[in-house]
Amino acid sequence: MNWNTVECPYCEHENDMSDGLTDLPSDNRFDTECEICEKEFEVEVEFNPSYLGSKIEYQNCDLCIKSVRDIKEKGRIFPFPKHTSTKKLCDGCWRKLMRNQYELEKVKS
Repeated sequence: MNWNTVECPYCEHENDMSDGLTDLPSDNRFDTECEICEKEFEVEVEFNPSYLGSKIEYQNCDLCIKSVRDIKEKGRIFPFPKHTSTKKLCDGCWRKLMRNQYELEKVKS
């Protein structure tokens, strides 16, 4: 049995369920029709958790030198403050510089 097929309870045909996960109801159940015998049956989708471990990488903010795991890096986040030579910012410094930038742009307009 393939992971994306379900056996018809009437004729035992393996029905393709590739599109079955789109717009899945909250109870993970939906009705479908067999591709061969055309009888309708209920499908219940079960999700098995999968786990993947990875190292937590901390980086230092170029302004305050605080070590954080979610660094805002120039070229990887948009928008990034225009008037700074720094390339890596913690969330607090990024917010402060963006707020300053928006205030300067507001004054100019």
